Amino acid sequence: MEQRASQLDPQWRMLRTTAALLLGCSFCLFLPTLFHNLFADDDIYLAFTNRMVRHLPWTDLYLFLLKPANAWEFLPLRDFGYWLDFRLFGDDPFGFHFSNLAWYGLSAAAFWWLIKELILLFRPAWTGQASVLALCGSVLFVVHPAHVEAAAWVASRKDLMAGAIGFLAAATLARGLRTGWPYRYGLSAAVLLLLACFSKAAGMAQVLFLTTLIVAAWRQDPEVATERKIATLMLLWVVVVFAAIVHMKVAETTGIRIENHPGGMAVFDRASRIFSMLGGLLLLPHPMGLYHDVYRMGEWHWLTSMAGVLLTLLALAVLCVRRVLWPLGVVLAVVPWAVYLQLIPFTTWSMASERFLFVSVGGLAIVLVDVMGCLAQPRRIIALLLMISVPMALITWKRVGEWELGTTLRALEYERQPEFHNAIRDQILPVLLSKQQYLEAETLARRVHRGYGAAALLALVHAESAFTEWDKSRAAGPPTPASGLTYCLAMTSVRHALSVGYAQILGEPDVSYNNLLRSIERQTKIRFGYAPGICGAIPAT
Repeated sequence: MEQRASQLDPQWRMLRTTAALLLGCSFCLFLPTLFHNLFADDDIYLAFTNRMVRHLPWTDLYLFLLKPANAWEFLPLRDFGYWLDFRLFGDDPFGFHFSNLAWYGLSAAAFWWLIKELILLFRPAWTGQASVLALCGSVLFVVHPAHVEAAAWVASRKDLMAGAIGFLAAATLARGLRTGWPYRYGLSAAVLLLLACFSKAAGMAQVLFLTTLIVAAWRQDPEVATERKIATLMLLWVVVVFAAIVHMKVAETTGIRIENHPGGMAVFDRASRIFSMLGGLLLLPHPMGLYHDVYRMGEWHWLTSMAGVLLTLLALAVLCVRRVLWPLGVVLAVVPWAVYLQLIPFTTWSMASERFLFVSVGGLAIVLVDVMGCLAQPRRIIALLLMISVPMALITWKRVGEWELGTTLRALEYERQPEFHNAIRDQILPVLLSKQQYLEAETLARRVHRGYGAAALLALVHAESAFTEWDKSRAAGPPTPASGLTYCLAMTSVRHALSVGYAQILGEPDVSYNNLLRSIERQTKIRFGYAPGICGAIPAT
């Protein structure tokens, strides 16, 4: 039995108090996000223009289960959360950020429970200190700088929800594994896993960690019938297969799933680069950014990715013979990346993003909790906890400040990597075009490395310039046919450049260029609202 608080050694009570204070301070680092503005995809995912999320009556909530509520993904649980925010807070961004932080707090609590259950299952000798060590792990989880993007960005709530519910699923399963494998825990874990899968599609990867838990605990209870163990495992996989079928069907219609076949070696090279970049951001979270260009890495990425794979295999081997925590941490850190390696290509801003690490940070924390438990001396644990959490807190606080304004964030991103195509795009579309600085925009567009990407951006700049001239002509009097014709020809050039670009994506290793083209296409549709009337009035020549 776990020791009660009054039975803890005074030094362990000191550690508990220190960890509780650090946890509270770590969470407070994120409070300024309550007053941040919305950013980028918030108006799409949050859907201020999405009538289904904004106006759906409560009597029709079942529609969330029948069709996507946004143009990208079928995530009914997340979209219901946005619907509820509109009912509670209206258009105030404060309310949406408050809900994000509420989910972040829930994820920290769920992670605390998960660590405690894992200690009781795999480190029974530490039972008396399980709650305190779990509290230390929660500190490391909350303070990690990679969580700023998920917590501060309303559109990234899916990461918070899938992470929190996934932790609850794993903790529920671990509780069942140490109490005789009752069906109710396996069924509850399966239901929670289903909810995680439809909070974010990447939640499906959690089944790999749950499978690892089951396999690691398989021989601990030989009196439990093998059929019960197999049934528990199969139930979890049935849930994931069902979720995968649904998500793949939806992805084919929304365009988030893309056709991309650059060749086997290019696919493995891309996966290795993503793996190495995510590992680097997890272990050394500085500098942080919206975009991380995996193709800036040298060929050494093969060494780091291979080391990561070997470490994962070692962790699995250790779990087969010993009851320890750190291998579980390694597995939890790595398995979420399976869906991000672009083995099944999908469109994305950046092939490596900080929000991809939301669950992986928990894996790192579990490894460190195992180290702390082995230290067995509260004073040394406090020193280690401070040595890790204080530098991370400074980085987190700085990063939270950078997220306050989207314009500041984009400017910092461009300053950090001025050659990255999506950073260039973010300077052209929302900044230079809005200021009608077309010559500067053309110069910047030509710096995009891929010719088809540069051509699409240049075509958009020319279309915006032509539209501005037509609009000025209209304001001065009846617009001239020549100005309208110039605009229509420019729009034709944009459509042609996009068509050529999408054809190139088929063999493009860097699939984030697809996001560049989609941004141009979206901007074109916004401006093209005038085009039918303009072009229809121009006589054929």
